[in-house]
Amino acid sequence: MPLAPDIPHSSRPRLLLVGAGHAHLHLIRHRQRFGDAEVCLVDPGSFWYSAMAGGVLSGRLPASADRLDPARLARRHGVTPIRGRLASLDLPGKQALLEDGRRLPFTLLSLNVGSRTPPPVARQPGPAVWTVKPLPCLVALHHRLTRDFRAGQCPSLVVVGGGASGIEVASNLHALARRHRVACTITLVTRGTGLIPDAPAGARRFLARLMARRGIRVITGAEVTGTLGRGVMLRTDETRSGEDSLSLVEADHVVHAGGLVPPAVLGRLGLPLFPDRGLAVSATLQSLGHPDIFAAGDCAAMRDHRLPRLGVYGVRQAPVLLDNLVARLAGRELRHFEPQPRALAILDLGEGLGLAIRGRHWWAGRSALLWKGWLDRRFMARYR
Repeated sequence: MPLAPDIPHSSRPRLLLVGAGHAHLHLIRHRQRFGDAEVCLVDPGSFWYSAMAGGVLSGRLPASADRLDPARLARRHGVTPIRGRLASLDLPGKQALLEDGRRLPFTLLSLNVGSRTPPPVARQPGPAVWTVKPLPCLVALHHRLTRDFRAGQCPSLVVVGGGASGIEVASNLHALARRHRVACTITLVTRGTGLIPDAPAGARRFLARLMARRGIRVITGAEVTGTLGRGVMLRTDETRSGEDSLSLVEADHVVHAGGLVPPAVLGRLGLPLFPDRGLAVSATLQSLGHPDIFAAGDCAAMRDHRLPRLGVYGVRQAPVLLDNLVARLAGRELRHFEPQPRALAILDLGEGLGLAIRGRHWWAGRSALLWKGWLDRRFMARYR
């Protein structure tokens, strides 16, 4: 198959948006701010909203509710969509190289490519291995388990990760099983001493009671070292090193819901990185290695702030990114992004229950999930 032709140089300045994350969706809606500049979006496909993934996994929401088409949004606002994946950058020539061989010249480039869960090695025979990102993986898991439940099977499920993602996955797997009247075994494994160590003590106690009431086994202080034919091998903090210290937890499916890392492509760009955090950027969201390259969201690692990988930070960075790209094109001074000290997080605990946490404050109940649903629907409606 012949390579797609390069996009030629333009007499107008060209802004290249790579990735369709929260920040770039905002930029697309405000495309008019860039005036006569040519704006292009490079993205491989659909945008999946991670905040709604739990509802899709449990079957409470259809997959279509969690997905939108960035190319359609781009065309509506006068942005040129380009289907493809970034492979590397030619920094001296200011060109983006795509995996299919195309070269895209740019005046400014912005990266909003999210994060990923490193795929662990799956052994055969052995349990099926899944990751929370990319999000279509959870959609596939939902379909697989729905088929098994309808066939009367009761698979054993292990969720790795005691943070918000792990709790949401375990909770919504339980909700999916209950929806099909199946009593499957669910085990949540975490390296920490408890669930969401940074959460208020009351919220942690609430989660521990909820997991126990639902029959979800929680193993703390343990690391998954690999898979075998019948499940996963664990090493706990109290055990000695060596094979005799390992224990087996039976599993038909293993879902890795922690340890988010930057996309591998960032290591091929020739730009400074903070290891395991992402592209090194200043307070203006500019790369520390190139003033005409910006980044926001999970793929960006601020020099002076270590931010958790929460979508709210990409949303809050978006107006600053927009202002700074416009200012850079015009040769004006850029402004700084100052992250908020506390961010609201609302967990979908399945079966109509939510848990809201902001700093040292928290509450749980149906009202929390209703509020989360309203916020999520409002966000998606903005870009449909």
